[in-house]
Amino acid sequence: MTIAREGLPIIFSVMFITAILLGVGYALPSIVLIILGWIGFGLVVLNFFFFREPEFDVTCADNDILAPANGTIIVVDNSVPENLEGFSKRVSIFLSILDAHVNWIPASGKIESVRFRPGKWFSAFKPEASDQNQRSEIDLVTPHGKIHFRQIVGSVARRVVFDLEAGREVKAGERFGAMRFGSRMDIFLPPNVTVLVSEGDKVKGGRTVIGEFPQ
Repeated sequence: MTIAREGLPIIFSVMFITAILLGVGYALPSIVLIILGWIGFGLVVLNFFFFREPEFDVTCADNDILAPANGTIIVVDNSVPENLEGFSKRVSIFLSILDAHVNWIPASGKIESVRFRPGKWFSAFKPEASDQNQRSEIDLVTPHGKIHFRQIVGSVARRVVFDLEAGREVKAGERFGAMRFGSRMDIFLPPNVTVLVSEGDKVKGGRTVIGEFPQ
């Protein structure tokens, strides 16, 4: 278990403020600053927990589609935006503040396009979050078909972070970014994919198989 690099600026900032509050609080002394300092210490611990990065070996079949994030399946349906031709299925994963927020590539292939879309901050549970919230939009071409997936920020999360560019070859389970605080990940799949998860299922990014292309 390591700490995601996307969380280090936040962790160090909170640690710095906490050290000042406790140092000044005990030097004066000031009970208010001491209390605030210990609250800050608690936030440091919570941020270490939130930005944890699981380490694991990826094991999957060539036609498997892996969950790109840790969390709970909140949607399995056929609601696909009109501009996504060739897709007919959607799987949505909700990431609570208790889930690790690192993200992983769902299948091996080549990145066709990567886009960042500025937007709103509806609750990640709401249907409109998929198309209206701030998000990344990533198209991945695999030997078996195409996958479209999105990092979507919610009412608490305010930023998506990704390290991808068009033309890059990627592998299933490869780390590609993170989302800060409670968020959502939508995966759009072509009609020939068999979805293997249901609403309410818990999934682990890079490890849980959520669907499979035909052999």
